[in-house]
Amino acid sequence: MNTVLIVTSDDALRARLMSALRDHSVFAAPNDAEALKTLRLIEIDVVLRGGAGMPRDIEPFVARVRAIAPSALTVAIGAAEESETTDFTLPVTFTQRELDGVLRRVIDKLRLTREITALRSSLAPEAPGVAAGADEPWEGAAFARVLKEFTRAFAAGFDLPRALEMFLDAIGDLVRPTRMALLLPDADAQEYRVATHRGLARPIVESVRLHAGQGLARWLAAQGRPARLLDLTDPEITRELKLLQSVLAVPLLAHGELVAILTVGQPVVGSMYRRGETETLFDLASHLATAIRDIALHNQLEREQQFSERILAHMSSGVITIGRDQRIGTINRRAEEILQLSAGEVLKQDLRALPSPLGDMLFDTLKTGRAAARHEIQLALRGLWLEVSTYPVRGEDGAPLGAVLVFEDLTAQKELLTQKRQVEQTQLLTRVVARIADEIKNPLVSINTFIELIGERYDDPDFRRHFSSVVRRDVRRLVEVFDKLAGLVTEGELNFTTVDVHTVVDDVVTAIELVDDVPARPLQLDVTRETTPQVVKIDPAQLRKALSYLIWYLAHNSPPDQARVSVSVARHAEREGGEGVRILVGSRTASVPAEKLHRVFDPVQMVQESLIDVGPAVSQRLVEAVGGQLAVRQGRHELHFLVTLPLATS
Repeated sequence: MNTVLIVTSDDALRARLMSALRDHSVFAAPNDAEALKTLRLIEIDVVLRGGAGMPRDIEPFVARVRAIAPSALTVAIGAAEESETTDFTLPVTFTQRELDGVLRRVIDKLRLTREITALRSSLAPEAPGVAAGADEPWEGAAFARVLKEFTRAFAAGFDLPRALEMFLDAIGDLVRPTRMALLLPDADAQEYRVATHRGLARPIVESVRLHAGQGLARWLAAQGRPARLLDLTDPEITRELKLLQSVLAVPLLAHGELVAILTVGQPVVGSMYRRGETETLFDLASHLATAIRDIALHNQLEREQQFSERILAHMSSGVITIGRDQRIGTINRRAEEILQLSAGEVLKQDLRALPSPLGDMLFDTLKTGRAAARHEIQLALRGLWLEVSTYPVRGEDGAPLGAVLVFEDLTAQKELLTQKRQVEQTQLLTRVVARIADEIKNPLVSINTFIELIGERYDDPDFRRHFSSVVRRDVRRLVEVFDKLAGLVTEGELNFTTVDVHTVVDDVVTAIELVDDVPARPLQLDVTRETTPQVVKIDPAQLRKALSYLIWYLAHNSPPDQARVSVSVARHAEREGGEGVRILVGSRTASVPAEKLHRVFDPVQMVQESLIDVGPAVSQRLVEAVGGQLAVRQGRHELHFLVTLPLATS
């Protein structure tokens, strides 16, 4: 680590240089006068001067720097390159590459100078040592007063600045140093900076930083003992200790970790500290190191707790926790809002302070250790709908230490869904009524027309014949409409009997062929059957309706002039081991879009299109009512419905 003094009034230039010198102790001065004051106070290795607003004449400044600090190197920014006054120069518009190059040369020259100095020192004859005097005993009353003052530092609780101040006061009364400083690591523990001091100049306090992996800090962490200036041989460590204007550095170690550094200047009386004083400082520093570590741990836990509390306070879900004593430990802001409870009233209270069944759920999770997955419940409290889940908090032994309840308010969503369902039901009812009115309007108009004319043209045989045909057709259409609607809402009375399926199919085909309006939509029906009877126990009337609805649905979705439907009956072995009868109603001419076919058995969707389209949904209800199943399948060339009925048992 080197000490660098930046002399400039240009804030942008100062910030740029300090960014490039972040691995060194950097001091700043706005003008030459302030720079010379810093040089008289601190041993500076490198001086960088220049920028807007600085005098162009640099020779007088460099001369005064050399007079105060002969070993300091100077770098002039914006000076003439041919100037021999400064050690290095940089142009005003220097690039980052040029700056890095000059700094590299400066550091190399400093290293070479220090190696030469160290070599000369090793070759010089040793000076006669100064014999250490005998340790004088501590004055009893004074030492007791100092210890009492020292114990007050531990009574400062978790107030670290107050504890450090009291510690320095106690050390000052004990050894009477000229200067003292306590250095603490920064947030990422890469550097040590002055946290509190006595007698140090402001530039030293603000700018000095010791790298954790180099120099004095590394030596103290590795050696684990005080560093006295007279005993040090490493010039880098000596320089850092002198930079802090100290002759003694004491490590504050806790669990083998260097948590702080105490530096002490020369004593007010005398030139060095006795062995007993150094040992006492080391012992007291070790106790303070433990206190500093405990305070740091407490502050860290407190910050983590505050962070967790902020997270809980801003969560969109309600959170309630209980401890092993079954008392409420946490209730966040959202839980207060949902349940309309005050945290001050329920914290530390029994589970019974919570609305039922929330307390019961927490108690069950605490006792059994089983988590409850998300599920919906409705509270008696204002009819609240909640989505809740619980989970236990376990200790190292696996036993539950507490339980956590997380819930969300679904009341607004439930009310919205209810309103939406009511609106949809109202719209559906409106569409169904409109569809019914549309389906029965034409038959009723024709019937009404003939009723009005029957009095005048009753004697006309052609009129009566036409009247009978049209009225019979329209009445049948009305009956089918109401039969389908009735099939959607009620199963009606079922009359089961044992019949041959072929008989039911024949009845359906005959009924369709006798319909008067077939010529308007010609329908070709092909029936394939087995020679053996297929006996089932069903309600024949309901099955006939179901099959006829399926046939008319296929015919309606075929071209008007080429509607063709096939019906086949066959016995089939079921997967469960039994046998059943399958009735396949299919058509190669029918075409239904895939999205429509997907909802063909949904009456709510199909009734919106036409009452003929609702036929398969009615057929499904009728088939299932008689114990069968109905499915739809669409192949490449054919659309068919598959009716499966169980064989009648003898």
